[in-house]
Formats: sequence, C-alpha cells, structure tokens
Amino acid sequence: MTKKFSNQYCIYCLKYFDDLTKDHIFPESWYPNSTPNNKEKWVAPACFDCNNKLGKIEEETYKKLAISVTKNDIAASGVSEKASRLYNPNTAKDKKSKTRKISNIKKIIPDVYPADKIPINAFMKNCGLKENELNQKLAVNISFELLDSFAEKIIRGLEFKFRDKLINQEHRKIDIIHPPIGIDQIAPNEIKELNNILNQDGAKADCGPGFKIRYVVDIYNTSLYHIIIWGKIEIWGNVYNTSLRTK
Repeated sequence: MTKKFSNQYCIYCLKYFDDLTKDHIFPESWYPNSTPNNKEKWVAPACFDCNNKLGKIEEETYKKLAISVTKNDIAASGVSEKASRLYNPNTAKDKKSKTRKISNIKKIIPDVYPADKIPINAFMKNCGLKENELNQKLAVNISFELLDSFAEKIIRGLEFKFRDKLINQEHRKIDIIHPPIGIDQIAPNEIKELNNILNQDGAKADCGPGFKIRYVVDIYNTSLYHIIIWGKIEIWGNVYNTSLRTK
C-alpha cells in the first residue's frame, strides 16, 4: 500500500520516491492477540524493494523467535500458536502449503540444541528455552547477522517515528549492543549502566503489550534504545554521530 509521508525518502536506502510503501516498524504479523483494536500500528516510509527485502528478514527472524515465547504471557498472546502453524504439516490447506511447512521444519532442525550444548558462536538472546517431553531444555540458534539486521530495521523506524530523522551511514550509524549471551557480548555491569541512564533520563513508549520501548537522546544527538518484544526478546542499540568517534 502506498502513502504520502512528510518526506518522500525511504528510511532504509535513503532515496527519494514519488510513491512509498508503508513499512510497519514492528511487523504487522508480529502483533500479539492482546493488542487493542484501536492501537496504532506504527509505520515508516519504505520503497518497494527495501520493504520486500526486509519482509524476508522479518519472516526468517519470526520463524525462530516466535516458537520460543511463553504461551500464557499476555505480551505474547497467540504468537507461539501462530508460529507453530508454520511448521505443522497437518494445518496445510494444500500440497504446496504442506511442502513449505515441511521445508520450514528441515531448515530449523539444525538450529535447535540442548541448552547445555549451545555453540559458542550462537546468539541465543534469551530465546528458545522450553522443556520437551524428555524434560530437556532446548534453545534455538539465531545468528548475529539475522537478528542484527532485524534490530537495525526496528531502530531506523523508531528514529523516524520519534525523531523524524534518517540514518545516513556517513554521518550517523547504528551500533547493536549484545547482552551477555554469545560472542561479542557487553559486560553485565555495562548493561546496568545503560539501564540507569534510561531509568533516569529516558522516555517510554509502547505499541501494545507486545512491544515496549525505552529511549533517550543526549546532548551529542546520540540515541540509546532498549526494546522488548513479547516480554522476552531484548534489543539494545544506539545511533551516534560518526564525527564523535575516532578510528
């Protein structure tokens, strides 16, 4: 669907277009059943190509994250049920749909591990902890590349929503901050420090029970974001001016 925005630039490729699509900052299919009907679902301007490309990233991310949430959590109401239908061949309406669901199963099996045997390079992000009939805890492996791409997409949208700003890599850049899970992790005391900054000076917003945001902007025009999806998945990131950092 096309829409006219205050500026006609795609927030991802930064090019001008006479017609832009509405990209949901939080994917529309990710909203839990507990979302009020009158709750605004935030959108940002995106060209057709970027919207299509990001849609594929959202789909792959959803397939891994959504199967790991708690069913009885209001922030994730209906999410795991919707995700399970992506893998259950018995819910297929036709042969093509059944083939696609079987393919989804084959793709995710190599990324499921016993929680006590998580690969050192896995990015678990507090996800995937469940108990099966053997009373084992399982975890879903999610690559940094996939989840960081999704996180950057969200932060670009929030910068547009809250600050009406675009992120040009030459002048402003996004850093995704990895909590103390997996490689390249930030120390727990640093997370505490970031939490203190947000608690003291940050603003809060939400897009329904499934999406909670805290953010703050400092005197150097640096933005810090903490996003919680479905009450479980955390995204930390900041947007900074490249001129303020030396090589």
